[in-house]
Amino acid sequence: MDGDNENKTKENTGRPSEDEKAETKGEERLYGPIRDFLRNIFAQYIEKPRKPQYQNALSYEREENPYLEIVGDRRRFSENLKKEFDDTTLQMINSEGIFPDIVGYVRKKTSNSKEIIVVEIKDKPIKLRHIEQARFYQEIFSASFGLLISSEGIPEEKVRFVTNKDIIRGKIIIAHYHENPYQKYSFFNIHPRFKDSVPEIFKKFCVS
Repeated sequence: MDGDNENKTKENTGRPSEDEKAETKGEERLYGPIRDFLRNIFAQYIEKPRKPQYQNALSYEREENPYLEIVGDRRRFSENLKKEFDDTTLQMINSEGIFPDIVGYVRKKTSNSKEIIVVEIKDKPIKLRHIEQARFYQEIFSASFGLLISSEGIPEEKVRFVTNKDIIRGKIIIAHYHENPYQKYSFFNIHPRFKDSVPEIFKKFCVS
């Protein structure tokens, strides 16, 4: 099938191409460890209430916060996650096949609205089109936190390029995930050049 026809098929069906399926298969081993790593980070972002109202306290305790759901392998959202988006957004997501690898939310305070989190994961060096993809997801989901995480990081020349052209990166948090086969000492870092533009909870990861 030629490229034009293949693109039309994908647009009409919302299904991933064979290349995308193969790429996702290689990334799947990273989904769980990265989700758990981010869950710990966002848990530190939450401000615990000192003396919450009784009703709010009960609701807060029942709520999983932060909540991060792996959707890249299933290409569908749970009923719990669907509640966070309006019908128009959900219809667009399903018809266009727009499924980031991880989607979720965090509520900083009991009185605050939930802040949406979208995460795109790559098992290859980050390219400019990956940044564009992550920004697209952040816009579609109106996400407060948009992350692009790669097991191979981002090449130095691209770091210099995107820091000189902020419009390309926008508010995307680009991180290098260093995986460990035993998943016990895995960690990630963010290039120091990005330190001034990442949220406070991620600044401590801005190391060489």
